[in-house]
Amino acid sequence: MRPICWDDIAKVEAYEKMDVDYQDLCDPYQLEEDEEIFYGFWGSCANAYRDTSHHRGYQILRNWRATICSKASGNSGSSQEEKRAAFRAVFERLSKCDALPADVTADSVTNDPFFIYTSNVRPLPPFVNQFEERELNFAALFQVDAHFHRDFHRNEIYELHGSVERWQCAGDAETGAREPCEELWELPTDYRFALDVATMRAPGEPATTCRNCGGKGRPNVLMFHDKQWIANITEEMLEEDPSLNLVVLEIGCGTRTEMVVADVVQGCGHPQASLIRINPDFPQCDNAVILANGLLLAIPSRGLEALEGIDQELRNLQQTAA
Repeated sequence: MRPICWDDIAKVEAYEKMDVDYQDLCDPYQLEEDEEIFYGFWGSCANAYRDTSHHRGYQILRNWRATICSKASGNSGSSQEEKRAAFRAVFERLSKCDALPADVTADSVTNDPFFIYTSNVRPLPPFVNQFEERELNFAALFQVDAHFHRDFHRNEIYELHGSVERWQCAGDAETGAREPCEELWELPTDYRFALDVATMRAPGEPATTCRNCGGKGRPNVLMFHDKQWIANITEEMLEEDPSLNLVVLEIGCGTRTEMVVADVVQGCGHPQASLIRINPDFPQCDNAVILANGLLLAIPSRGLEALEGIDQELRNLQQTAA
């Protein structure tokens, strides 16, 4: 089973009968219009995401992460404990001078040179760690299904657009008169929405109710016309450092995710950063800096096939070097 994708939303018979499309369903006002339709839509997404198995691409990325982090550790004379201690010292100094968001902790940040960046609302990932010398930092872009939490640590994942697994208070979506409560919560691991697939309706339940005020809850996902979304508390902290290189692996970013594409291009718009764009339909890039410096590798392919091909080439290079 696969999750419902954008292009499939309007093809669901129940939605066609209601004459609603993706933009209607992915709008916080729908919670006020008809909460069962709202919870039915997001419940169908959450159920389907949980039912969907990984393909081999996730394991490939895990292997790359292990290789990159092992290489970075081997090239340094310092132990992981020493590097982490040095990082914490710098972090504390920045915190004391109010240079960091109040809610960000050192444990919420990885100092490994590999992290996952998902979806479409803020610039490139947090903490390319400037306090250690690294040959390579690696970033990968995906979506809001929370699948990366199965294989990667939370502090290695930056969910710009949020996740269907994390929920927040809805506040007053219609007028904005009441701000949402600040506390976020996770759906229980064994929870499933009581979805009626014939009508695509689901009731609100304790798992979707704000624990603070008892009001309606909603996914902590940025929606259309959204005024009540609680943004990712981890802000961008990428600082320029000429000793660092960034490789951005963009997988399947379509024309509907314009902000993601813009963020990638902005982040790669200097000679330190290379862009590998995997897209069967739109693999090219028109950014002058990226093109002038030969920093684009355009791969007109689907995601898994491209990852498998790149992985095989890396294996060939390792065998040649051995």
